[in-house]
Amino acid sequence: MKKVIFAILISMAQLLFTTNIFAKTVTVYGLEAMPFCGTVDNQATGIAVEILNEATKYGAPNFVFNFNIPWKRAQYTLEKATPNDLVAIIPFSRTEAREEKFKWVAELIKTQYRLYSYGRISPIKSIDEIKDKKVGVVFGHAIIPVLEKLGLEKIDSGAESADKNITKLIHKRFDTIADSDIICLYTWKKFGKDKNDLQVGPAIDDPTSVCIATGLNFPDDTAKNISDAVDLMRKNGSLQKIFDKWF
Repeated sequence: MKKVIFAILISMAQLLFTTNIFAKTVTVYGLEAMPFCGTVDNQATGIAVEILNEATKYGAPNFVFNFNIPWKRAQYTLEKATPNDLVAIIPFSRTEAREEKFKWVAELIKTQYRLYSYGRISPIKSIDEIKDKKVGVVFGHAIIPVLEKLGLEKIDSGAESADKNITKLIHKRFDTIADSDIICLYTWKKFGKDKNDLQVGPAIDDPTSVCIATGLNFPDDTAKNISDAVDLMRKNGSLQKIFDKWF
C-alpha cells in the first residue's frame, strides 16, 4: 500500500512539473507588429508569442501579454522595474543605443531593416537619393537613431503601427518607408497588394536580433530559464516549426 501511495505522489509531482503549475508569470508588453506579435480577435498571436508560449513547456515561466501600454511607456517601465516586477518586452530590436539599458534574455528571430518605396520611377538604390525626402517610420522604432546617423532629417514617425505606415505609403503621404523586411512584406500582403509593386531598396545596417528583453533588475534565474528554454527549442527543431508555420 505504501508503495502504491509513493508511486501516486511521484506521478503527481511529475505532472505538476510538466504542467509548470508553480512557475512564475511574466507580463510581456508587446507592440502591434505582426507577424512578430500582435492581437487578432483580442487574442495575442504572432511568432514571438508562439515561441514564448512554447518555451513554457521547456522550463520557462508562464507569460501573459499586454498590447495596451504605449511603446515608450513600456520601455520606461522596464528600465524602472525592481527584481519583483516580472515584466518583459517583445519584439525588441537589439541596437547599440539600447544595449546597456536592458537585459537581452533571448533572441527570437533575426530581421533586416530596409528602405521600401511605392510609385517611384525606380527603386531606391542609395541613401543619398532620399536625403531630402520624407521617410515614414513607426513611432518609437529602433531604426530611427540609425536613420538619423545616416543623415536623414525628414523622418515621419507619426504612424502608430506598421499597418498605418503602409497605409500612408499607399496613399502617397510619402514614397519611402523604413522597416523590418518581415513586417513590411507581411503587412503589404495583408493589404492585398501585389508584391511586385513594393519596391525593395537597400539594406540599412547589419541584420538585427529581435529579442525578448527585460530591465537590468530582472531576476537572473528567471532570465536563464527563458534563455535555456529558447535554446533548447532552437536545438530540437521546435523553433523552426514555428518559423515554417508563419513563412
